[in-house]
Amino acid sequence: MMQTMRHLAKTKVLKGLMMILIVSFAFWGVGDIFRGNPLERTVAKAGKASISVQSLNQEFEQTLARARQMMGGDLTAQQAKQMGLLDKTLDGMIQRAVVDQEIKKLGIDISQQAVLDQLAAQPQFRTKDGKFNKELFMQVLDQAHVNEATFLKQGQQDLSRRQLIDVFADATKPPQSIVDNIASARGQKRTLDLITIKNASMKDVGTPDDKTLHDFYQKNGQLFTAPEYRTITIARLSGDDVLKDTVVTDDQVKKEYDTKIDQLSQPERRDILQVVLQDETKAKQLAASAKSSNNLTASAKGMGYEAVILPQAAQKDMLPELAPAFALKNDEVSEPIKSSLGWHVVQIKKITPAGRPTFEAIKKQLHDDMQRDQAVEAVTRMTNQWDDQLAAGHALEDIADGLKLRVIKIPSVDAKGKLADGKDPTELPNKEDVLKTAFGQGAGEVSPIIDDKNGNYFVIRTDEIVPSAVKPFEQVQDQIAAAWKAGEQARVAAELAQKIAQGLKDGKAPSSFAGNGVEVRTSKPISMLGDSDPELPPSALPQVFKLKKDEVAVAPTVGEQVVMRLKDVTNAAPDANADAKIKIVDEIKKDTSNELTEQYLKYLHQKFPVEINQDALESVRMQGNQGG
Repeated sequence: MMQTMRHLAKTKVLKGLMMILIVSFAFWGVGDIFRGNPLERTVAKAGKASISVQSLNQEFEQTLARARQMMGGDLTAQQAKQMGLLDKTLDGMIQRAVVDQEIKKLGIDISQQAVLDQLAAQPQFRTKDGKFNKELFMQVLDQAHVNEATFLKQGQQDLSRRQLIDVFADATKPPQSIVDNIASARGQKRTLDLITIKNASMKDVGTPDDKTLHDFYQKNGQLFTAPEYRTITIARLSGDDVLKDTVVTDDQVKKEYDTKIDQLSQPERRDILQVVLQDETKAKQLAASAKSSNNLTASAKGMGYEAVILPQAAQKDMLPELAPAFALKNDEVSEPIKSSLGWHVVQIKKITPAGRPTFEAIKKQLHDDMQRDQAVEAVTRMTNQWDDQLAAGHALEDIADGLKLRVIKIPSVDAKGKLADGKDPTELPNKEDVLKTAFGQGAGEVSPIIDDKNGNYFVIRTDEIVPSAVKPFEQVQDQIAAAWKAGEQARVAAELAQKIAQGLKDGKAPSSFAGNGVEVRTSKPISMLGDSDPELPPSALPQVFKLKKDEVAVAPTVGEQVVMRLKDVTNAAPDANADAKIKIVDEIKKDTSNELTEQYLKYLHQKFPVEINQDALESVRMQGNQGG
């Protein structure tokens, strides 16, 4: 509820279209990366092109922003550099540099019209009748702070790169014999004799003495290690609680009504059914048909168009050219009306007269709006005071008392939010954010105010840190004995599995091993095209497809040992797996294309030699290191 109060409405459609517009020509990246001050320190050279420290930093900032969208906003620049994103950014800049020089050498030239044609082909920028919506395009450019000339120049550069590299994307179709052989191998169905030995069925593994248990404990301490625990204090401000405590009297609501009565007055509103066409002649034909039938929807459908309803539209919200629609009577159809979007044919479906709402009719809405507004102001005021007092070093409990914040004490929990007994705390709000923050700061540290984007604010103090440690032997003696027994059972079961495998190799029948914890069955047919046996562990599949007829293998899995013998192989019919063959062709073409592209880029690196200034690159790596 409070989230609605605090966040302005955002135009998601425009944001989405902006991303499409920016990304649509970004296969190799956009912008001239080689401009800049020639006195800048050079971090790399590729042929005649130089890449400066400044341009690398700018490009890395863009890479970092994209990485944060995928991995979270807490990713620091230094962490990203440690992950290799700086080097990948430089590699991408070098690749674009050598490709651009090859483009210039080959004389590849893309016109601005080609860029516009490709843009117009995207459905996001087409009107319902398939025309390019330039107004929307210009609006999105404005939102992205990119002018048309810059965008077209970047698009020309990008399409030039694509034209060069896409030569390798159209790899020759592989020979049918290769495709058939691969499809046959993948479609081959295999049936197995399966002998499963449950580890727990191995009863006679002996009883460990005290020395054996202590030795096992010493060698396997990680099995008996308690995680790090932290005690946490949370001070929390709930927007909903503030809203509930915000009192607005009837007198205040009446005063608001009297003050805003003119603003509350509603203009005439109309449900307008409309069709927008680019051709005036067709618009006149549609208008005539709709007037005759008094049904714009049916007439539009008959001509292959779709009528769209604009519910409760006010004249002030419409294009100025559509003012004639507000002179029509109910159900009346207009003549074609010209606007910047095309020719409009409209029909009025409902007219809601203008008028002023009575106080009783709008009293609740006004009350709720006033309550929300006052709650927002209260929350903003409280969080500002809270922030100031934290900066002044006041104790969290004192701040909470003064601002009437809710204080929640969390006993020792691990990083997953579990108590020492494995149970969940009685209360742990905003679990993910709280644990991430609490385990990211030292003992006694207090976090800044965190907004959970749902109208709640909280501060976390990490009170105490109990380091991870191996539990005392006496405390986990039963667990040690159980772990030792499980290990011994797995060892004995594995030895038995090897004996059974040898017996199968010697010609013994699988059924001869059944009983005493050993299960014998025949698998369902298995193939690489999705035929499977749900009871066969996935970890065993790689071995299954390597076996030859009558060969035997052992696959240890969690809690059991599986002995497999390839019993039968059924080849796929030559004309089967048509869909699989299509995918195989695509895979081979893609692999071939990638290999050719990689080899061509290596050739360009030789044609336009690459030099990297390691000192300059290292200086970029170290930027920001001193500040942590």
